[in-house]
Amino acid sequence: MIVLCTLLILAQSAEERAAEKLAEKAANEAVAAFEKSFKGSEGDRLAAISDVAKVHHLKTANRLAAVLGGMQSSQVRTAAVKALGGFIEAKKSAANVLSNALPAHTKEPSVFSAICTAMAELQEPSVIPALVKHFEDKEEPLACLAMAAAGKVGSSTAIDPLIAVVAHAERVIRAAANAAGSIVTDPATGKQYYSSPEVRARDRHKVLLKAANGALQELSKEPITTGDGWSAWWSRNKATFDRK
Repeated sequence: MIVLCTLLILAQSAEERAAEKLAEKAANEAVAAFEKSFKGSEGDRLAAISDVAKVHHLKTANRLAAVLGGMQSSQVRTAAVKALGGFIEAKKSAANVLSNALPAHTKEPSVFSAICTAMAELQEPSVIPALVKHFEDKEEPLACLAMAAAGKVGSSTAIDPLIAVVAHAERVIRAAANAAGSIVTDPATGKQYYSSPEVRARDRHKVLLKAANGALQELSKEPITTGDGWSAWWSRNKATFDRK
């Protein structure tokens, strides 16, 4: 029996090595074809991305990473991002490329959004740390995109950071409500209105609060909307929650 088990293991290992060699061969061929066709027009480059993305492998993911890090148009880079979002058979490789590309595209909201969408499609928990870094980005739209993606990835590792955003936003909003305001005169119209000294911070954190609650609701399927409520829920469910 021991001999038979050993032989089966050896046979499986041989099959796995053979499969790996075939996969690497296919990846090398795909990359070689990519290098030839990517030198053409933008249409050729888009077609090259589509073709190389049919082979899900570390080498093809890394070649697409070079596209994201190069001086390509936003359309070409977005195509590379969308292609990586479909790397179901090489999720970790694609997730690593996307995670590295995210901070480099904060000045291009459309590409940043595409990266977040691709991360959500991969359903790979390893992207969460990269997303968490943007949960309180100075640009609220980016923060909201990052939190929404984290909620869709479905990893429990995003729960504590999202609860922290809710709790912080609630504190800022309460502080703004309690702050002494003043009467301000609009120089253009002469009309007076009440202005809280924390209006900007309050409005910003209302946006973050909504996004964080939405991501948590997506993750948990619970209709909770307060920091205390989320903390209590997580305390009850942390030990049994599906921790991907």
